Amino acid sequence: MGQSKLRRVHVLILTYQLWGVLFAVTEITHLTQEILSGAGYVVVPDGLTPKMAEEMRSQVLELARHCPQDEKRQRVYGLIYQDPKFAALVEHPQVFGLAREILGDSLRLGGFSAHVLHAGASAMGIHVDYPYWAMEPPFPDRPVLEVQAIWMLEDFSEANGAPIFAPGSQTLCDTPDVKRFDRTARSVSGQAGSVVISHGLCWHDTGKNYTTTSRVSFLVNYTAKFILNVKRRLPLEPKA
Repeated sequence: MGQSKLRRVHVLILTYQLWGVLFAVTEITHLTQEILSGAGYVVVPDGLTPKMAEEMRSQVLELARHCPQDEKRQRVYGLIYQDPKFAALVEHPQVFGLAREILGDSLRLGGFSAHVLHAGASAMGIHVDYPYWAMEPPFPDRPVLEVQAIWMLEDFSEANGAPIFAPGSQTLCDTPDVKRFDRTARSVSGQAGSVVISHGLCWHDTGKNYTTTSRVSFLVNYTAKFILNVKRRLPLEPKA
């Protein structure tokens, strides 16, 4: 690893450590309960500095040039092979710690990809996360099978397709009801570097991107240790 890249990784680790001190002030029990029995999601700010978020966003858009595009939405896989800071993000101590608090010590990385909503992209569709969507309802409320982290690599707003969640829907343990979702759902916005941590059963969707630029996020899925990922896709080869 080159010296400049090594320095960037050290800066990233130092930032994570500083964030850990700030995060420690927040009661992890409260965040856990909010995910389990409250809204079903929390937004934690300042996980990345704006500069780090912008650098990662630029890298993702460059990688996306070599990946297939589904209409105006795009997914970029294999990121942990591309740069050490992507792998470090998966193990971000506070996000990983909160996921472990909910899923148990032996959790599994179920997926890690970038999600690009290009200008004019439509909504993805209301859903729950894997493995729940592959199961028959009613879903079990315990143990929790999946937690998702959505990293905002730029400011998220209703205009550029911020995620939409139906607060409390994880407690229903059921497939999404469109009418109820439309009545209760809220757009979840935030500043670049923030992260949304959510229960896999909380009904959600992507918003529409009404802007003229692409909106970029990371999706990190943590699952219980006994869940196997049936959609494992790593098209970007590891570097030699």
